[in-house]
Amino acid sequence: MDFSGSKMSAIIAGCGESTGLALARLFARRGLVVHGARRRPPEGTPETGITMTAVDFREADEVEKFVASVEARSGPVKLAVHNIGANVRFSVADTSERVYRKTWELAALSAFHFAKALGPRMATRGEGTLIFTGATASTRGAANFSAFAGAMHAKRALAQSLARELGPSGVHVAHVIIDGPIDTPFVRQIVGDTAFEALRAKGGLLDPAAIAQAYWALHEQPKTCWTQEIDLRPWTEKF
Repeated sequence: MDFSGSKMSAIIAGCGESTGLALARLFARRGLVVHGARRRPPEGTPETGITMTAVDFREADEVEKFVASVEARSGPVKLAVHNIGANVRFSVADTSERVYRKTWELAALSAFHFAKALGPRMATRGEGTLIFTGATASTRGAANFSAFAGAMHAKRALAQSLARELGPSGVHVAHVIIDGPIDTPFVRQIVGDTAFEALRAKGGLLDPAAIAQAYWALHEQPKTCWTQEIDLRPWTEKF
């Protein structure tokens, strides 16, 4: 496919209404045609420069068709972010096989399909950035997080392997550990209004717009100085 003279595009898998949307808005402002994807896109008209598509990244054929469609419509994918997780909390006694399998499919298998559809395309062109969103659970397990930590460890290992495999072809692969709560309605729901406002008052919440700036900085790094992994946290977060 000839992309000469075409615009460049970006894909955000797991483009939610907080971090994902912050990424989409920044990428669009920087000149990329942004394609957000999630299993259940929100209703309404997309913002300028951003389209939303229903894609289940657990399904390989669906992912391949989506990526091919994006490149046919908007030019080669220059930057892609896998922002899909599956944060569940159960004791091992209460973790069913179905929950464990679904968590792995959402966080790890979907990342593999994402990488398989995008990595070889970027490698053939000799450029591109793949960023995988991780979590504290990507580096250490905790009580009641066996399913989530196992899936996120697998996602991190995939990113490390891809960096070594695709890097020599000009593809920058990075893994971002989000080590702290993000200023989102989801976190508010988990911790409750009082605790959420207390975290916000003391600067204990990660700002989605600031996360987006960090992702863009990774994308702009020169090939002579690539970062494979970073961790982001509020200044008040203990680690």
